[in-house]
Amino acid sequence: MTVNAQSVVRMVESSMQAERTRADMAVAVLDKAQNITRQQGEAMVQLIEQAGSPTDTGHLDVYA
Repeated sequence: MTVNAQSVVRMVESSMQAERTRADMAVAVLDKAQNITRQQGEAMVQLIEQAGSPTDTGHLDVYA
């Protein structure tokens, strides 16, 4: 097998493209995890707000 400058350049470009793909995938996974965390936080705030509203009797119902 003969290795010339063109084949080395192609190998380096291929390696760089693979690394960019891995980085893009990592960013996408992180973005998805961040969105899930944000949604869970919003749901938690809504749940706390609903639990904090007094009922008709003026008492807060708490369940363990």
